[in-house]
Amino acid sequence: MKIRLIGCQSTMNEVKWYGSEKSADYVFLDYTYHARPDKLHRKLQELIDESQDYDLITLTYGRCSNAVVGLISPQVPLLFPATHDCIGLMLGSNARHQEAFKESPTTYYFSQGWLDYGRTPYQEYLEYMQKYGPKKAGQLIDSLYGRYTKAVLILTPGMKDIESYRKRVKEIADFFGWKTGEMQGELNLLISILNGERVSESVYVEPGQTVTLAMLNGGSGDENNC
Repeated sequence: MKIRLIGCQSTMNEVKWYGSEKSADYVFLDYTYHARPDKLHRKLQELIDESQDYDLITLTYGRCSNAVVGLISPQVPLLFPATHDCIGLMLGSNARHQEAFKESPTTYYFSQGWLDYGRTPYQEYLEYMQKYGPKKAGQLIDSLYGRYTKAVLILTPGMKDIESYRKRVKEIADFFGWKTGEMQGELNLLISILNGERVSESVYVEPGQTVTLAMLNGGSGDENNC
């Protein structure tokens, strides 16, 4: 089966660890698209339109601020995780993510991909401080992250130099006065997507169907997928 993988840069390390980039044509989009769901939607649609000569198009994007809603692939089915974001994907399911949230609703999660390619709260603070000065920067950061009390690093298979990631998370946590912790990630869902397998935590969209909120909330075009 000829698969086209369109991935978020935050999942690139795990995809390469698994080796799927060797068996599928792939492209990873810069993390900055997360700040503009409308821009991400347009880019995803553009890449989908360019990938109509494949047997399957897989995404490592979940709901991601509804950026996938409205996507359509005229001739090729789509397959992507039924998670709210990359945290749920790295933890293996929305259920596990929600369970963790219930246990600790003021926890901010970090994956290795987000630390490598993303924009951390501390980086945001430094950008705001340079642009607005320390007082306003502090106010902005507090409005965005003031409710958090803990930073948790998600450990995933194939993760190298774990101590360097622990150090970075601790530096961020120390700046904000947060506690730190770790959580073991699970990649079964990601691997199933990479292999083109339909599972209970994935969304499969038939050619010509439009991605809807109902699909993301537990349904699909033929009601056979979550």
